[in-house]
Amino acid sequence: MDYYASILGSDWLQLGNLAFALVLARAAWTAPWRELWRNNGRFNALIGLAIWLGILWLLPVGVHAGLKLHPLGAALCFLLFGWQIATLMLSSLLLASLLHGGFGLVTLGSLGLVMIAMPIAMSGGLLYLFDRYGKKNYFAFVLWNGYLGGILTMLSVGLLNGFLVVAFGAYSWFTIQNVYLAYLPIISSTESLMTGAIISGFAAFQPDAVAHFDQDEYFVKKPPEDE
Repeated sequence: MDYYASILGSDWLQLGNLAFALVLARAAWTAPWRELWRNNGRFNALIGLAIWLGILWLLPVGVHAGLKLHPLGAALCFLLFGWQIATLMLSSLLLASLLHGGFGLVTLGSLGLVMIAMPIAMSGGLLYLFDRYGKKNYFAFVLWNGYLGGILTMLSVGLLNGFLVVAFGAYSWFTIQNVYLAYLPIISSTESLMTGAIISGFAAFQPDAVAHFDQDEYFVKKPPEDE
């Protein structure tokens, strides 16, 4: 995770820190804190996922020097908690990962933009498209926002990271393509299965815990037949 410090100049790193600080400030200011405290199911999910994802973030798979992959949980956290809580939660995991690895915090902003802000924004875009054009039922919600959202967000992060590494001259495109991107479909499929399976369970058995799932809208009840 400290690899950005060696390939990005100080100006880029400072710009990334400033931009991500603005994202965090807006997330903290606009987050629905009262709703989170009052929703026991969502609050318990937050604690449980923070612990589980924290383990995944602390144990990445290193495929090459400076190139590591692990599930993000960005789409999952966005659907469950909304973009503000998801951003703050994943940022705390990123901070813990940097401190655990003994890395400097100078790359926190750049990594946060790539690994947190960008996939959460993409998840929001996918949800917007679904709300506007999709079919309002449980299965369509899970397939589009869970499984498809999970794989697309992970792919986008992997591709953007690979592009940055090549653009700043750390590795050749041949190395990225054959060493790094070869593992991306595997980790993206894992992200998709994780996101889809967990969000489907919450939406089915504890829909109140999912911030972006309205059970009255997706579980349509048939009117009683006239006797």
